[in-house]
Amino acid sequence: MKHINIHIIVFGLLLCLIGEGAYAGPFRDWLADRKSEKQDAELSLDDESADNAVLPQGVRILKDVAYGSESEQRMDVYLPVYAKSAPMILMVHGGAWRYGDKAASSVVQNKIPRWVSRGFVFVSVNYRLLPRANPLVQAEDVAQALAAAQAKAVTWGGDPAKLILMGHSAGAHLLALISAAPEKAQSFGALPWLGTVSLDSAAMDVVQVMESKHYRFYDQAFGKDLTFWKSASPFHALTENA
Repeated sequence: MKHINIHIIVFGLLLCLIGEGAYAGPFRDWLADRKSEKQDAELSLDDESADNAVLPQGVRILKDVAYGSESEQRMDVYLPVYAKSAPMILMVHGGAWRYGDKAASSVVQNKIPRWVSRGFVFVSVNYRLLPRANPLVQAEDVAQALAAAQAKAVTWGGDPAKLILMGHSAGAHLLALISAAPEKAQSFGALPWLGTVSLDSAAMDVVQVMESKHYRFYDQAFGKDLTFWKSASPFHALTENA
């Protein structure tokens, strides 16, 4: 198998060297697509999870708190010592709308010692993934999680009015979408939040992305319908209430 992979790589390099050859461009696109998917999957599906991580002294965790009836609609809550009216961060993982988990070390391993040790309640959220749920449904899951976290905030020692949304990649897109039109979250009972940290969304203008050269996983997430592109695009969903 290693010999086969080496031959494929060498053949690909030769095609790339051709430059204007008929196969060089498509092969480069294929390599780039695979690299992007691999990087996104690695960020969200790392081997080490928070289950095995050593939490800072005094930090407690409430695992798999339900915010809906579906098995994926769960969140982990990391609590600081003696929390009272504490600020909150609600984190949404990435993974090309298809992968990822709330307990992945890349999602929580640096944030727990950074923020919980400073008195923040940190909530890491799972949501339904492709192909079961498209990005609009996923955004509804996140909105529902936000409302549930705010409703439970006082029992955790948090302040629902001091909440910040944070997401990476696909998670950043979902948060940008509900932040552009907060009435979606409000329909689930969410209260106004302080702000949104959208890390490397790469899908703020979905129409522009889909009408330009893009990775294949975007097609899996957004399909070919222009109407759906607009409905799932934070840029196009933007309202004066954002």
